[in-house]
Amino acid sequence: MTSVLEVTNLCKTYIVNKSQNNVLRNVNLTLHEGDFVSVMGPSGSGKSTLLYTVSGMDRLTAGEVVFDQESLSQLSEKGMAELRMHKMGFIFQQMHMLGNLSVYDNIILSGYEALKRKGDSRSRSDVNQHADKLMRKLGIIETADHDITEVSGGQLQRACICRALINHPIMLFADEPTGALNSKAAKEVLTELCRINQEGTTIMMVTHDVKVAAQSDKVLYMVDGTIQGEHILGKYAEGQGFKEREQSLTKWLMEMGW
Repeated sequence: MTSVLEVTNLCKTYIVNKSQNNVLRNVNLTLHEGDFVSVMGPSGSGKSTLLYTVSGMDRLTAGEVVFDQESLSQLSEKGMAELRMHKMGFIFQQMHMLGNLSVYDNIILSGYEALKRKGDSRSRSDVNQHADKLMRKLGIIETADHDITEVSGGQLQRACICRALINHPIMLFADEPTGALNSKAAKEVLTELCRINQEGTTIMMVTHDVKVAAQSDKVLYMVDGTIQGEHILGKYAEGQGFKEREQSLTKWLMEMGW
């Protein structure tokens, strides 16, 4: 099975008021093509820092991160930006849409930006067609011309998923993607993430919600910047044994000190 992300002895240290804060300590993990991994743990355990560091949004202090056979520490800032643009997609709790653009224009913007980069052979028409296809798949095509203030939180987060997928990434990084949503909207968004994963996209997601994490293949539990354990759940098929998965995960988390 092809590995998409390999993390070896990853450390991340911040210096605050001349004091050293070791946020990540010798983290090791591997994600393969098609994996769906959730990262859980108490506040301040390093979950989001891990996601930002392995995706190159933040530079590592020590160790190595290899994404799609490229060592992130060997890339220039420009090279790192190119990698994120073409091979990674990002979904956040705060949706960061541009208020002066329609939902559709927010989605295609990064696609148009990618066209300016070397090696992207698509046309604007290709990007537009892909945006239309994504919006139809996620059930939000009717919101295309709406302002972002005219749609629901669930619709807006599904638009963020479309934006994350516009450049055909091989991996999605999601930081609390359902944290700002009500239960109905959260369920809709997770259904789409599961479908995207089943189509082959690798996903790494930070969450504090057991119901959300129970839909992933594997859960990593972090404490004080280290991975303390992992719980294997296997692929989830909607409606099949969810309660048992949730109970199994909850029991394991309690054993881990959650």
